[in-house]
Amino acid sequence: MYDSNTPAPLGFHASYARLVADHVRAQDVNPRPVLDALGLPELAPDSQVVTTPIWVPAQRLTQALHLAARLCRDAHVALHIGQQVRPANMGALGYMLISCEHLQDGLAMYERLQSLVCTQVRAEHRVKGEWLETALLPLGDIPRDTLLWTFTMTTRLAFARWVLGRHLVPAQLSLPCPAPADPQPLRDYVGGPVLFDAPVAGERVPTSWLQLPNPHADPGLHRVMSAMTQRQWTKQSRSIDQLLGLLRHRIAQQLQAGELPLLDKLAPDVEEAMGLSPRQLQRRLAEQNQNFKDLVEEVRREQVLHELRDTQLPIVDIARRAAYAEVSSLHRAVRRWTGQTPLAVRQGSPLPDGHDGTGNSVSP
Repeated sequence: MYDSNTPAPLGFHASYARLVADHVRAQDVNPRPVLDALGLPELAPDSQVVTTPIWVPAQRLTQALHLAARLCRDAHVALHIGQQVRPANMGALGYMLISCEHLQDGLAMYERLQSLVCTQVRAEHRVKGEWLETALLPLGDIPRDTLLWTFTMTTRLAFARWVLGRHLVPAQLSLPCPAPADPQPLRDYVGGPVLFDAPVAGERVPTSWLQLPNPHADPGLHRVMSAMTQRQWTKQSRSIDQLLGLLRHRIAQQLQAGELPLLDKLAPDVEEAMGLSPRQLQRRLAEQNQNFKDLVEEVRREQVLHELRDTQLPIVDIARRAAYAEVSSLHRAVRRWTGQTPLAVRQGSPLPDGHDGTGNSVSP
């Protein structure tokens, strides 16, 4: 049973992930294997809405989508499932969004409270000239999987279209995954350019969308749902997993900009996102025996080893994106973590005895 005092793990809310099982059931296929893949129980037909969050990690959601594709014999199952999203799949936050007055109001609320729906991807919105650009930034290990990202991006567009009652067409949709064997159905649904193998997921839409009125606006419902979501968010924001996930993301951003992260510099950002003062932030880290310097090293290591193994970025660029002033510093760090040179790691050589890839020695 979920304990509200236990930190929420990284993942997608169960009501959102259940879209996969619900679609399989609607195709007259037994959803039990999909629910097992998601790690979720079957709900009785007369069950009430579950308000305690159960989180489904991205890896499990990915497995469930691939299983649904096989069971339904549908290569585009993620596209079809994503179009079925409704406010109930997003809990109280979904009803708060559907009752707000304008899209701009909804986006501001979603950016602040989005962890009620997903703790493993964080959406950030920025206005650049005539465009509103959204980047979906992963927190933790998220596969660059085509079905997972098709599902994620389709649900976002489908929900916006459903709420506003308009066939919204983004100027560009970006997915951080390979194109499917036949990308045309997704392109047809989006109605605009779709970019695959992008560095991060995101959308670019006209800023005029922000002023679009919501035909479902309901001030009374909005007040009730706003109060409910605020209570849920306040309880959840105490989670150390949420805090560490946000810190890891901000650390990665700073590193990739070529800057070595400093706690004092990141603290105001964390205070705005989670309501923790710099002193409270330091206390929370200390309570968990966490050290900011070690956290920076951990993020740095994961980023460097991932880019060596899974990308074709030049080593000099990998060093720059990890805020190393010299390539030689990167070489020394990789040698310390793995006992190998960066070239050997890139070529997939097995780790020598005594190394586990974390920089810690392994006892024989």
